[in-house]
Amino acid sequence: MTLLTARSFCSLIETPQSSNEKEFLQIIQRLLLTLYTLGLDLPDIYVSADVDFDTNLSDTEMKRILKFIGARVPFSYYWVVLNPVDMQNLADTGTGDLTDDLGDIYKDLKTTLIMFDKEDSVAKENAVWQFKFDYDSHWNQHAIEALQAIYHYLYENR
Repeated sequence: MTLLTARSFCSLIETPQSSNEKEFLQIIQRLLLTLYTLGLDLPDIYVSADVDFDTNLSDTEMKRILKFIGARVPFSYYWVVLNPVDMQNLADTGTGDLTDDLGDIYKDLKTTLIMFDKEDSVAKENAVWQFKFDYDSHWNQHAIEALQAIYHYLYENR
């Protein structure tokens, strides 16, 4: 299920859709919620061989993806509370970037899928490890912040 959802997310990002920005955000919202939930349930695994597989996306490809995302979202920047559990009222705010959030999530998922799709059991094992690592250390935060921004946009534009 995790792979199918990751493929659906990447496909949505890569494929031209209707120009309806609200519909795009609603689909992204559902996929992010599913990916986030599935990521929580991924087990910690240990790889038998830590091999570096060439799965990097070129700068040209990522610039194209970011431009494509930017053309389909109705906003990019939004406010973020940097430490929302700071009860001393010292919490700082920052600026989030929805295009960057979706691009970073896409890059992490896409490179892991490229690794998983190799005809090599070590690659598949490393891909599962990488998916969990990237979730825990990187894109889960992007997903939460994007979801909050998307929620508020959709709520305000019902």
